[in-house]
Amino acid sequence: MMSLFKMMGGYCKVRITGAGKERFLNLCKNKQILIWKLNRYEDEYSFYVSFKAYKMLEAMEEKTNTQVRIEGKYGLPFFLYRHRKRKIFFAGFFFSALCMYLCSLFIWDIQIRGTAQYTEDEIKTYLDESGIRTGILKREIDCPDLEERIREDFEETAWVSCDIEGTLLTVHVKESIPTDEMGNKEKQVPNDIIASKDGIIDSIITRNGTPLVKKGMEIKKGDTLISGIIYYYNDYDELLETSKISADGDVKARTLYRMEEQFPLSYYEKNYTEHIEKEYILQIGNYNLPKIEKSISYPEFDTLTENKTLKIGKYFYLPITVQIKSYMEYEPLLVTLTEIEAKEKAQKKIDDYLNHLIEEGKTIQTKDFQITVKDGECKINGTIQVIEAIGKIRNIP
Repeated sequence: MMSLFKMMGGYCKVRITGAGKERFLNLCKNKQILIWKLNRYEDEYSFYVSFKAYKMLEAMEEKTNTQVRIEGKYGLPFFLYRHRKRKIFFAGFFFSALCMYLCSLFIWDIQIRGTAQYTEDEIKTYLDESGIRTGILKREIDCPDLEERIREDFEETAWVSCDIEGTLLTVHVKESIPTDEMGNKEKQVPNDIIASKDGIIDSIITRNGTPLVKKGMEIKKGDTLISGIIYYYNDYDELLETSKISADGDVKARTLYRMEEQFPLSYYEKNYTEHIEKEYILQIGNYNLPKIEKSISYPEFDTLTENKTLKIGKYFYLPITVQIKSYMEYEPLLVTLTEIEAKEKAQKKIDDYLNHLIEEGKTIQTKDFQITVKDGECKINGTIQVIEAIGKIRNIP
């Protein structure tokens, strides 16, 4: 911070000679003149002093029989004086500073994090329909209100946090809270544990709260499993009082998943070549700058579009986006599967789906699949019964 003040006010490198050099330095101390980087060279001293303090040295020069000369001038005042004739440069500098300040008042990028069941596009579309889009003034965004609306309109969300840093709006979404996190979370906000889907209770362990279900009960999505409201009764079963706590427990249920998929026996696969052409489009705000149309000579190609928003530092995004379009050539190859090959492909799809369920922490109990090949198509129909944690937190008003 001190270095910034020195640069803004300007400072000089000074060299003193003469018989009264030591007396000169003592006077600087008595008058509380700040000097730094003091060095001695034979019969001379050099040091740095602020430009304002240098004017005081001139009055001490004759009194101490010394000679004071400036060896260098540094800082903003001297820089401006040396470039005083470059009016266009300074006009551009101050105009850029003004533009940066105006840009800092708006949101220029929105990022969604933590989604799994919901896609980023779904939440961004919701925000856009709610009037929250790039280019909106930061002061028009009420983060607590936005968090509450997302929780209400997206039923699978257990927790939402909206943060504004620089010109970036970040929406953190947690769609469900695993059982182990329920036990470790801070118990500050009263809440119930409700069912995230339909099923039949397989086991329930209650650590805090009032259990409302037991093993074997059929439950529907949204039913309260463990209540965060505690009831106190007297010896005559009369209700004395209630209190709200943070419900905590492990609830698992048997749930059902269905898999329905089909694919043709004859289809085209894309064999990509190494030929790629790229096109760059500059976008400022919501407007695309004029571009030269690019003629693609490939008979068959895929288009991959990538948007890069320019930014300064980590959070200061600018209203300038570079769109990169990559045109990738491919050759279509006809593939025709036999009945055996089709069933092998179908079985691989089933195995991938089951592995996906296992990776999500679900325990597979039973599975029943039918693979049929008919009329040039392979169809997969199946049901899987699993045991999974279905507890979801719902705050108590």
